[in-house]
Amino acid sequence: MAAALKLISHKLCPYVQRAVIALAEKGVPFERIDIDLANKPDWFLKISPLGKVPVLTVATDNGEVALFESNVICEYIEETQSGAKLHPQDPLARAEHRAWMEFGSAILSDLWGLETAKDAATLEAKCQAVTAKFARVEAALGSGPYFVAREEV
Repeated sequence: MAAALKLISHKLCPYVQRAVIALAEKGVPFERIDIDLANKPDWFLKISPLGKVPVLTVATDNGEVALFESNVICEYIEETQSGAKLHPQDPLARAEHRAWMEFGSAILSDLWGLETAKDAATLEAKCQAVTAKFARVEAALGSGPYFVAREEV
């Protein structure tokens, strides 16, 4: 029997979407529990050391284990769930994929800074940072639309 998975999330969190996409691509059933990040429940704060979503809880014989941080959750899903492989088999190519995932986190951070800028100078700086990062992604994609052809994964 497969482990019962619960994804604690927020509807607008892009980091949650990473986990949702990984689970969907592999066809893994899971329960999604959305919380209000402005009013985090006590039970959530007990399982999320950083107080952030996503958190994936995994049912075990000894109770539930809570995994936090989207990249860690995605690695766990890749390593434990059947279905389509999401990363190449080659260790160097796989590491390159994970590096681009971190780059994606940097983009999300800049986007948040763009959304929450309090003055024109900060807004412009964040806009330039996001634009430069997207240019790097486009250059790495080449003819795209993916970093690696599906057959290579």
